[in-house]
Amino acid sequence: MYPAELEAYWLGRARAATGTADGECALDRVRPAVRRLSDLFTLERPRGAFPDYATDAVSLAAYGLFFFPQSFARTALALDQPVRLRGWRPEPAAFPGAPLRVLDLGSGAGPCGLAALRAVHALAPRRPLELVAVDHSPGALALVREVSARALPSSVPVEVETRAGDLRHADAVLAGLPPQDIIVAGFSVNELFGGTDMPALRRWLAALRPLLSANGLLVVLEPALRDTALSLQGAADALAGAGVFHRWGPDLGDAPCPLTGGGRAWSHEVRRWTPPASLAYLNRRLFREIGVLKFACTVLCRTPPEPLPEARVALRLVSPLQILKGRLAFSAVTVAGELFSVEIPTRGLSKREIKTSAAAWERGDVVSVDPPALQSVGGGGVPLFRVHSLESFEVLYLSPESSREVSPGNFGD
Repeated sequence: MYPAELEAYWLGRARAATGTADGECALDRVRPAVRRLSDLFTLERPRGAFPDYATDAVSLAAYGLFFFPQSFARTALALDQPVRLRGWRPEPAAFPGAPLRVLDLGSGAGPCGLAALRAVHALAPRRPLELVAVDHSPGALALVREVSARALPSSVPVEVETRAGDLRHADAVLAGLPPQDIIVAGFSVNELFGGTDMPALRRWLAALRPLLSANGLLVVLEPALRDTALSLQGAADALAGAGVFHRWGPDLGDAPCPLTGGGRAWSHEVRRWTPPASLAYLNRRLFREIGVLKFACTVLCRTPPEPLPEARVALRLVSPLQILKGRLAFSAVTVAGELFSVEIPTRGLSKREIKTSAAAWERGDVVSVDPPALQSVGGGGVPLFRVHSLESFEVLYLSPESSREVSPGNFGD
Protein backbone atom coordinates (compact mmCIF):
# COMPACT_ATOMS: atom_id res chain seq x y z
CA MET A 1 0.00 0.00 0.00
CA TYR A 2 2.84 2.41 0.73
CA PRO A 3 5.18 2.81 -2.25
CA ALA A 4 8.79 1.80 -1.70
CA GLU A 5 9.83 4.78 -3.85
CA LEU A 6 8.44 7.16 -1.24
CA GLU A 7 10.28 5.49 1.60
CA ALA A 8 13.52 5.70 -0.37
CA TYR A 9 12.90 9.39 -1.07
CA TRP A 10 12.43 10.26 2.61
CA LEU A 11 15.43 8.15 3.61
CA GLY A 12 17.47 10.20 1.15
CA ARG A 13 16.26 13.42 2.76
CA ALA A 14 17.17 12.06 6.21
CA ARG A 15 20.69 11.24 5.05
CA ALA A 16 21.09 14.72 3.59
CA ALA A 17 19.63 16.46 6.66
CA THR A 18 21.85 14.59 9.11
CA GLY A 19 25.01 14.56 7.01
CA THR A 20 25.48 10.79 7.03
CA ALA A 21 25.32 8.22 4.26
CA ASP A 22 24.42 5.43 6.67
CA GLY A 23 20.68 4.85 6.74
CA GLU A 24 20.37 3.55 10.29
CA CYS A 25 22.56 6.35 11.63
CA ALA A 26 20.37 8.90 9.86
CA LEU A 27 17.26 7.36 11.38
CA ASP A 28 18.80 7.46 14.84
CA ARG A 29 19.56 11.16 14.40
CA VAL A 30 16.04 12.10 13.31
CA ARG A 31 14.34 10.09 16.08
CA PRO A 32 14.31 13.01 18.59
CA ALA A 33 12.51 15.15 16.01
CA VAL A 34 9.93 12.37 15.56
CA ARG A 35 9.30 12.42 19.30
CA ARG A 36 8.84 16.19 19.29
CA LEU A 37 6.42 16.08 16.38
CA SER A 38 4.52 13.18 17.87
CA ASP A 39 3.98 15.08 21.11
CA LEU A 40 2.94 18.15 19.11
CA PHE A 41 0.41 16.26 16.99
CA THR A 42 -1.12 14.11 19.74
CA LEU A 43 -0.63 15.75 23.15
CA GLU A 44 -0.10 19.47 22.73
CA ARG A 45 -2.28 20.16 19.67
CA PRO A 46 -1.87 23.96 19.74
CA ARG A 47 -4.80 26.15 18.81
CA GLY A 48 -4.46 27.75 15.40
CA ALA A 49 -1.76 26.81 12.91
CA PHE A 50 0.76 24.13 13.79
CA PRO A 51 4.45 25.07 13.56
CA ASP A 52 5.76 24.62 10.03
CA TYR A 53 7.88 21.45 10.09
CA ALA A 54 8.81 22.05 6.45
CA THR A 55 11.18 24.88 7.44
CA ASP A 56 13.63 22.56 9.26
CA ALA A 57 15.41 19.80 7.32
CA VAL A 58 15.60 17.30 10.18
CA SER A 59 11.99 17.88 11.28
CA LEU A 60 10.87 17.50 7.69
CA ALA A 61 12.72 14.19 7.32
CA ALA A 62 11.19 13.01 10.61
CA TYR A 63 7.73 13.91 9.35
CA GLY A 64 8.29 12.23 6.00
CA LEU A 65 9.54 8.96 7.48
CA PHE A 66 7.14 8.63 10.41
CA PHE A 67 3.92 10.54 9.73
CA PHE A 68 3.72 10.79 5.93
CA PRO A 69 3.30 6.98 5.47
CA GLN A 70 0.56 6.83 8.09
CA SER A 71 -1.47 9.64 6.50
CA PHE A 72 -0.97 8.06 3.07
CA ALA A 73 -2.20 4.67 4.32
CA ARG A 74 -5.17 6.13 6.21
CA THR A 75 -6.38 7.82 3.03
CA ALA A 76 -5.96 4.64 0.99
CA LEU A 77 -7.91 2.71 3.62
CA ALA A 78 -10.72 5.29 3.73
CA LEU A 79 -11.14 4.92 -0.05
CA ASP A 80 -10.96 1.14 -0.04
CA GLN A 81 -14.50 0.54 1.25
CA PRO A 82 -16.27 2.81 -1.28
CA VAL A 83 -14.33 1.12 -4.07
CA ARG A 84 -14.60 -2.52 -3.04
CA LEU A 85 -17.92 -2.60 -1.17
CA ARG A 86 -19.97 0.05 -2.98
CA GLY A 87 -18.34 -0.22 -6.42
CA TRP A 88 -17.29 3.43 -6.73
CA ARG A 89 -15.58 4.41 -9.96
CA PRO A 90 -14.67 7.83 -11.35
CA GLU A 91 -16.93 9.15 -14.05
CA PRO A 92 -16.07 8.05 -17.59
CA ALA A 93 -13.95 10.47 -19.55
CA ALA A 94 -16.09 13.23 -21.07
CA PHE A 95 -13.64 13.53 -23.99
CA PRO A 96 -10.48 11.74 -25.16
CA GLY A 97 -7.62 12.48 -22.80
CA ALA A 98 -9.87 13.83 -20.02
CA PRO A 99 -7.84 13.76 -16.79
CA LEU A 100 -8.65 12.31 -13.39
CA ARG A 101 -8.64 15.17 -10.89
CA VAL A 102 -7.84 15.23 -7.17
CA LEU A 103 -7.97 18.28 -4.90
CA ASP A 104 -5.98 18.05 -1.65
CA LEU A 105 -7.08 20.61 0.98
CA GLY A 106 -4.56 21.29 3.72
CA SER A 107 -2.13 19.13 1.80
CA GLY A 108 1.08 19.57 3.77
CA ALA A 109 3.65 17.56 1.84
CA GLY A 110 0.83 15.75 0.04
CA PRO A 111 0.37 12.24 1.52
CA CYS A 112 -3.43 12.26 1.37
CA GLY A 113 -3.74 13.75 -2.09
CA LEU A 114 -1.10 11.45 -3.53
CA ALA A 115 -2.79 8.40 -2.01
CA ALA A 116 -6.10 9.49 -3.54
CA LEU A 117 -4.50 10.09 -6.93
CA ARG A 118 -2.92 6.62 -6.89
CA ALA A 119 -6.33 5.17 -6.02
CA VAL A 120 -8.11 6.74 -9.00
CA HIS A 121 -5.17 5.84 -11.25
CA ALA A 122 -5.59 2.18 -10.28
CA LEU A 123 -9.24 2.36 -11.43
CA ALA A 124 -8.52 4.10 -14.76
CA PRO A 125 -4.80 3.59 -15.45
CA ARG A 126 -4.72 5.12 -18.95
CA ARG A 127 -6.11 8.52 -18.08
CA PRO A 128 -3.89 11.55 -17.33
CA LEU A 129 -3.74 12.78 -13.75
CA GLU A 130 -4.17 16.23 -12.20
CA LEU A 131 -3.48 17.12 -8.59
CA VAL A 132 -4.20 20.50 -6.98
CA ALA A 133 -2.67 20.92 -3.53
CA VAL A 134 -3.72 23.76 -1.25
CA ASP A 135 -1.91 24.70 1.96
CA HIS A 136 -0.85 27.76 3.95
CA SER A 137 2.83 26.68 3.85
CA PRO A 138 4.78 27.49 0.65
CA GLY A 139 7.52 25.12 1.85
CA ALA A 140 5.12 22.21 2.11
CA LEU A 141 3.65 22.99 -1.30
CA ALA A 142 7.09 22.96 -2.89
CA LEU A 143 7.51 19.47 -1.49
CA VAL A 144 4.26 18.25 -3.08
CA ARG A 145 5.75 18.75 -6.53
CA GLU A 146 8.97 17.01 -5.57
CA VAL A 147 7.34 14.07 -3.79
CA SER A 148 4.72 13.53 -6.50
CA ALA A 149 7.46 12.67 -8.97
CA ARG A 150 8.23 9.62 -6.80
CA ALA A 151 4.67 8.66 -5.87
CA LEU A 152 2.96 8.81 -9.24
CA PRO A 153 3.44 6.61 -12.29
CA SER A 154 5.68 7.80 -15.09
CA SER A 155 3.57 6.00 -17.70
CA VAL A 156 0.86 8.70 -17.82
CA PRO A 157 0.96 12.51 -17.89
CA VAL A 158 0.74 14.07 -14.40
CA GLU A 159 0.05 17.75 -13.77
CA VAL A 160 0.56 19.17 -10.28
CA GLU A 161 -0.70 22.61 -9.30
CA THR A 162 -0.15 24.21 -5.89
CA ARG A 163 -2.07 27.06 -4.29
CA ALA A 164 -1.09 28.84 -1.08
CA GLY A 165 -3.96 30.26 0.95
CA ASP A 166 -6.26 30.15 3.95
CA LEU A 167 -8.83 27.37 3.59
CA ARG A 168 -11.28 29.22 5.82
CA HIS A 169 -11.78 31.41 2.74
CA ALA A 170 -12.13 28.51 0.34
CA ASP A 171 -14.10 30.43 -2.30
CA ALA A 172 -11.15 32.66 -3.09
CA VAL A 173 -8.49 29.95 -2.87
CA LEU A 174 -10.38 27.45 -5.03
CA ALA A 175 -11.79 29.83 -7.63
CA GLY A 176 -11.71 28.57 -11.21
CA LEU A 177 -11.20 24.88 -10.48
CA PRO A 178 -13.09 22.35 -12.63
CA PRO A 179 -15.12 19.56 -11.01
CA GLN A 180 -12.97 17.05 -9.12
CA ASP A 181 -13.11 13.26 -8.96
CA ILE A 182 -11.88 13.28 -5.37
CA ILE A 183 -11.57 16.09 -2.84
CA VAL A 184 -9.61 15.06 0.24
CA ALA A 185 -9.17 17.03 3.46
CA GLY A 186 -6.75 15.05 5.57
CA PHE A 187 -6.32 16.03 9.23
CA SER A 188 -6.75 19.70 8.45
CA VAL A 189 -10.32 20.80 9.29
CA ASN A 190 -9.75 20.42 13.04
CA GLU A 191 -7.08 23.10 12.69
CA LEU A 192 -9.54 25.35 10.85
CA PHE A 193 -12.47 24.97 13.25
CA GLY A 194 -10.87 23.88 16.52
CA GLY A 195 -12.28 20.37 16.25
CA THR A 196 -15.62 21.21 17.88
CA ASP A 197 -17.32 23.87 15.70
CA MET A 198 -19.72 21.55 13.90
CA PRO A 199 -21.93 24.25 12.29
CA ALA A 200 -18.91 25.95 10.71
CA LEU A 201 -17.56 22.60 9.53
CA ARG A 202 -20.95 21.68 8.07
CA ARG A 203 -21.14 24.94 6.11
CA TRP A 204 -17.56 24.55 4.89
CA LEU A 205 -18.17 21.01 3.64
CA ALA A 206 -21.45 21.97 1.95
CA ALA A 207 -19.64 24.74 0.08
CA LEU A 208 -17.38 22.13 -1.53
CA ARG A 209 -20.30 20.37 -3.22
CA PRO A 210 -20.17 22.39 -6.48
CA LEU A 211 -16.50 21.43 -6.88
CA LEU A 212 -17.30 17.71 -7.07
CA SER A 213 -18.16 15.91 -10.26
CA ALA A 214 -21.54 14.18 -10.18
CA ASN A 215 -19.89 10.99 -8.92
CA GLY A 216 -16.98 12.65 -7.14
CA LEU A 217 -16.03 11.75 -3.59
CA LEU A 218 -15.38 14.12 -0.70
CA VAL A 219 -13.07 12.35 1.76
CA VAL A 220 -12.52 13.95 5.18
CA LEU A 221 -10.12 12.38 7.68
CA GLU A 222 -9.64 13.51 11.25
CA PRO A 223 -7.85 12.28 14.37
CA ALA A 224 -9.74 9.58 16.28
CA LEU A 225 -10.07 11.89 19.28
CA ARG A 226 -13.57 12.04 20.71
CA ASP A 227 -14.28 15.74 20.04
CA THR A 228 -12.95 15.82 16.48
CA ALA A 229 -14.58 12.51 15.57
CA LEU A 230 -17.97 13.52 16.97
CA SER A 231 -17.81 16.89 15.25
CA LEU A 232 -17.08 15.28 11.89
CA GLN A 233 -19.77 12.62 12.38
CA GLY A 234 -22.33 15.22 13.40
CA ALA A 235 -21.59 17.37 10.35
CA ALA A 236 -21.84 14.33 8.06
CA ASP A 237 -25.13 13.29 9.69
CA ALA A 238 -26.60 16.75 9.10
CA LEU A 239 -25.43 16.97 5.48
CA ALA A 240 -26.70 13.47 4.64
CA GLY A 241 -29.98 14.13 6.43
CA ALA A 242 -30.52 17.30 4.41
CA GLY A 243 -29.73 15.56 1.13
CA VAL A 244 -26.67 17.72 0.45
CA PHE A 245 -24.51 14.61 0.26
CA HIS A 246 -24.94 10.85 0.37
CA ARG A 247 -22.58 8.61 2.30
CA TRP A 248 -20.33 6.05 0.63
CA GLY A 249 -18.39 5.15 3.74
CA PRO A 250 -17.72 4.14 6.33
CA ASP A 251 -21.42 4.43 7.33
CA LEU A 252 -23.68 2.17 5.27
CA GLY A 253 -26.46 4.72 4.75
CA ASP A 254 -27.61 8.29 5.23
CA ALA A 255 -29.27 7.71 8.62
CA PRO A 256 -27.68 9.46 11.61
CA CYS A 257 -24.97 7.51 13.37
CA PRO A 258 -26.22 6.16 16.72
CA LEU A 259 -22.77 6.63 18.28
CA THR A 260 -23.17 10.40 18.50
CA GLY A 261 -25.57 10.15 21.43
CA GLY A 262 -23.06 10.92 24.15
CA GLY A 263 -22.11 7.38 25.20
CA ARG A 264 -18.63 6.08 25.86
CA ALA A 265 -18.08 4.97 22.24
CA TRP A 266 -17.78 7.13 19.16
CA SER A 267 -17.39 6.30 15.49
CA HIS A 268 -13.79 5.91 14.34
CA GLU A 269 -11.75 3.46 12.33
CA VAL A 270 -9.07 1.09 13.62
CA ARG A 271 -7.01 -0.63 10.92
CA ARG A 272 -4.10 -3.02 11.13
CA TRP A 273 -1.27 -2.48 8.69
CA THR A 274 2.37 -3.33 8.07
CA PRO A 275 4.45 -0.16 8.58
CA PRO A 276 7.44 0.59 6.33
CA ALA A 277 10.68 -0.82 7.68
CA SER A 278 12.16 2.64 8.32
CA LEU A 279 9.11 3.67 10.36
CA ALA A 280 9.35 0.46 12.41
CA TYR A 281 13.06 1.11 13.02
CA LEU A 282 12.37 4.64 14.24
CA ASN A 283 9.78 3.30 16.64
CA ARG A 284 12.15 0.86 18.36
CA ARG A 285 12.88 3.41 21.07
CA LEU A 286 9.76 5.54 20.77
CA PHE A 287 7.27 2.79 21.63
CA ARG A 288 4.39 4.44 19.78
CA GLU A 289 1.48 2.29 18.68
CA ILE A 290 2.22 1.96 14.99
CA GLY A 291 0.74 -1.47 14.20
CA VAL A 292 -2.75 -0.03 13.91
CA LEU A 293 -4.00 3.17 12.34
CA LYS A 294 -6.78 5.03 14.15
CA PHE A 295 -8.74 7.81 12.48
CA ALA A 296 -12.19 9.27 12.00
CA CYS A 297 -13.44 9.71 8.46
CA THR A 298 -16.42 10.25 6.24
CA VAL A 299 -16.76 9.73 2.48
CA LEU A 300 -19.50 11.79 0.83
CA CYS A 301 -20.87 12.08 -2.70
CA ARG A 302 -23.55 14.05 -4.52
CA THR A 303 -25.18 10.82 -5.73
CA PRO A 304 -26.10 7.76 -3.62
CA PRO A 305 -24.38 4.38 -4.02
CA GLU A 306 -26.22 1.31 -5.20
CA PRO A 307 -28.12 -0.07 -2.20
CA LEU A 308 -26.84 -3.16 -0.44
CA PRO A 309 -28.97 -6.32 -0.86
CA GLU A 310 -32.18 -5.75 1.10
CA ALA A 311 -32.96 -9.44 1.66
CA ARG A 312 -30.26 -9.61 4.34
CA VAL A 313 -29.39 -7.32 7.25
CA ALA A 314 -26.05 -5.60 6.63
CA LEU A 315 -24.00 -4.84 9.74
CA ARG A 316 -20.90 -2.62 10.01
CA LEU A 317 -18.81 -3.61 12.98
CA VAL A 318 -18.12 -0.67 15.29
CA SER A 319 -16.21 -2.76 17.84
CA PRO A 320 -13.74 -5.63 17.66
CA LEU A 321 -15.07 -9.19 17.71
CA GLN A 322 -14.56 -9.98 21.38
CA ILE A 323 -14.03 -13.35 23.05
CA LEU A 324 -16.27 -13.60 26.11
CA LYS A 325 -17.23 -16.56 28.27
CA GLY A 326 -19.12 -18.96 26.03
CA ARG A 327 -19.61 -16.51 23.19
CA LEU A 328 -18.19 -14.09 20.68
CA ALA A 329 -19.67 -10.59 20.72
CA PHE A 330 -19.56 -7.39 18.71
CA SER A 331 -21.44 -4.13 18.23
CA ALA A 332 -22.65 -3.11 14.80
CA VAL A 333 -24.67 -0.44 13.00
CA THR A 334 -27.23 -1.19 10.28
CA VAL A 335 -27.98 0.68 7.06
CA ALA A 336 -30.89 2.32 8.88
CA GLY A 337 -28.59 3.63 11.61
CA GLU A 338 -29.63 1.13 14.31
CA LEU A 339 -27.06 0.05 16.89
CA PHE A 340 -27.09 -3.69 17.60
CA SER A 341 -25.21 -5.91 20.01
CA VAL A 342 -24.66 -9.37 18.56
CA GLU A 343 -23.44 -12.52 20.29
CA ILE A 344 -22.47 -15.87 18.80
CA PRO A 345 -22.30 -18.94 21.08
CA THR A 346 -18.97 -20.76 20.93
CA ARG A 347 -20.23 -24.15 22.11
CA GLY A 348 -18.63 -26.87 19.99
CA LEU A 349 -15.73 -24.66 18.81
CA SER A 350 -12.14 -25.33 19.84
CA LYS A 351 -10.04 -22.58 21.43
CA ARG A 352 -8.10 -22.30 18.18
CA GLU A 353 -11.29 -21.91 16.14
CA ILE A 354 -12.52 -19.25 18.55
CA LYS A 355 -9.28 -17.26 18.34
CA THR A 356 -9.14 -17.63 14.56
CA SER A 357 -12.72 -16.40 14.23
CA ALA A 358 -12.11 -13.44 16.52
CA ALA A 359 -9.00 -12.44 14.57
CA ALA A 360 -10.78 -12.67 11.20
CA TRP A 361 -13.03 -9.66 11.73
CA GLU A 362 -12.26 -6.23 13.03
CA ARG A 363 -13.88 -2.85 13.47
CA GLY A 364 -15.03 -1.46 10.11
CA ASP A 365 -15.74 -4.80 8.46
CA VAL A 366 -19.21 -5.37 7.00
CA VAL A 367 -21.18 -8.62 7.24
CA SER A 368 -24.76 -9.59 6.51
CA VAL A 369 -27.17 -12.11 7.98
CA ASP A 370 -30.62 -13.44 7.15
CA PRO A 371 -33.25 -11.72 9.33
CA PRO A 372 -34.57 -15.01 10.81
CA ALA A 373 -31.05 -15.79 12.10
CA LEU A 374 -31.13 -12.68 14.32
CA GLN A 375 -32.85 -13.89 17.48
CA SER A 376 -33.73 -11.09 19.85
CA VAL A 377 -32.68 -11.72 23.44
CA GLY A 378 -33.58 -8.34 24.87
CA GLY A 379 -30.91 -5.89 25.96
CA GLY A 380 -31.07 -2.56 27.73
CA GLY A 381 -30.82 0.58 25.64
CA VAL A 382 -29.15 -1.36 22.81
CA PRO A 383 -31.02 -4.33 21.28
CA LEU A 384 -29.18 -7.64 21.79
CA PHE A 385 -29.38 -10.38 19.18
CA ARG A 386 -28.02 -13.91 19.14
CA VAL A 387 -26.85 -15.65 15.97
CA HIS A 388 -26.20 -19.33 16.60
CA SER A 389 -23.49 -19.94 14.03
CA LEU A 390 -20.72 -18.03 12.29
CA GLU A 391 -21.84 -19.76 9.10
CA SER A 392 -25.01 -17.64 9.19
CA PHE A 393 -22.95 -14.57 8.28
CA GLU A 394 -21.86 -13.52 4.81
CA VAL A 395 -18.80 -11.31 4.72
CA LEU A 396 -19.42 -8.32 2.46
CA TYR A 397 -16.25 -6.37 3.19
CA LEU A 398 -13.02 -7.06 5.05
CA SER A 399 -10.66 -4.15 5.49
CA PRO A 400 -7.23 -4.96 4.09
CA GLU A 401 -4.18 -5.38 6.26
CA SER A 402 -1.89 -3.07 4.35
CA SER A 403 1.49 -4.32 3.26
CA ARG A 404 4.32 -2.57 1.55
CA GLU A 405 5.26 -3.34 -2.00
CA VAL A 406 8.88 -3.84 -0.89
CA SER A 407 10.12 -4.07 2.70
CA PRO A 408 13.91 -3.75 2.82
CA GLY A 409 15.51 -4.09 6.23
CA ASN A 410 18.91 -2.53 5.45
CA PHE A 411 19.04 1.26 5.26
CA GLY A 412 22.68 1.59 4.42
CA ASP A 413 22.39 0.97 0.68
